[in-house]
Amino acid sequence: MTKEQKQLGQRGEGYACHYLERQGVRILERNWRCKAGEADIIACEDEDLVFIEVKTRRSAAAGLPEEAVTPEKRKRYEGIALHYLATHSLPSSRVRFDVIALSVIDEGRAFVRHHRDAFCCE
Repeated sequence: MTKEQKQLGQRGEGYACHYLERQGVRILERNWRCKAGEADIIACEDEDLVFIEVKTRRSAAAGLPEEAVTPEKRKRYEGIALHYLATHSLPSSRVRFDVIALSVIDEGRAFVRHHRDAFCCE
């Protein structure tokens, strides 16, 4: 990953957090790491514990951002969720996996798609 791609991803995650907070979602963690991998955002919305993958692209040349969430990435998120639940005392909650896809239009503007319940544990 190039420095520019990393910066784009970080800006996308920051915007995603801002978007979620405006929707009344409480951000619990950003870039939470465990041996299973890293969750971009872990949040709480109503009774749901939400694990959110953020994908940001400057163009659709390589496909839509959300198309980059592969079955392998989904399986990794399931492992991350299990580790998080095992290491945090939380009230019983439903676990949800979302994807936020940002397509950058120009500096400071992006088209945002929030896919709630984007995938389920298998």
